Amino acid sequence: MAADKPTRRKAPAAAPRPRQRAVRHTPDISEILTITLELLARDGESGFRLEDLMQRTGIAKSSLYLHFGDRDGLLAAAYSRKFSEIVQESISGLELIMASVHDPRSTREALQAATAFVANRERFKDRLDRAVIIAGSRGRSAFAGELAKAQTALTDRIMVLLLDAQERGLVRLRHSPRTVAQMIQAITFGRIVAELELSMSVESVRSWVSLVNDVLDDLLFDGLIND
Repeated sequence: MAADKPTRRKAPAAAPRPRQRAVRHTPDISEILTITLELLARDGESGFRLEDLMQRTGIAKSSLYLHFGDRDGLLAAAYSRKFSEIVQESISGLELIMASVHDPRSTREALQAATAFVANRERFKDRLDRAVIIAGSRGRSAFAGELAKAQTALTDRIMVLLLDAQERGLVRLRHSPRTVAQMIQAITFGRIVAELELSMSVESVRSWVSLVNDVLDDLLFDGLIND
């Protein structure tokens, strides 16, 4: 009788490897606001969709609502940051000016140069963007609240610069520092009124700059400089 063939044992099946989940990128608030502003610039507010933002960032809708409350809260935060960024450039320039001057006369000369820069036509878009953002806050309490915080912080920074300049003997404030800070912003932002006109001659720009310089002399240098 033929010998029995040895039975081959099957090797034990390898245990299935645990599935590794792809690492999901969680965007921070700054990134979310940056992409929100990009989408708003591309599609406008009426065409802005949370789904597009979620696709670009990978964030869940529940996380968006957790951070911003609702769509209007997200837009409010994005527009407020845009508003702050526009003004930040001007304030940074003002901070550099005040750090470089050493007496009232050099301070006035530096501010006069800054006034001429503000009157540059290329600054019109920034002023128009600010006007659009301010107008968009009407009837939207969340938006208005965020904008109020941003504007208050910006005015605070200018007020600190003015108080420091007065302590150094660079300027003399005859009015409330906050009022003067608000007035300086109103003058520069108000340039948009002249820029909306149909024609704007070189002479009209010079006239505006001259008037602003006279106002600043009265606000900041009264009794400090004898021409």
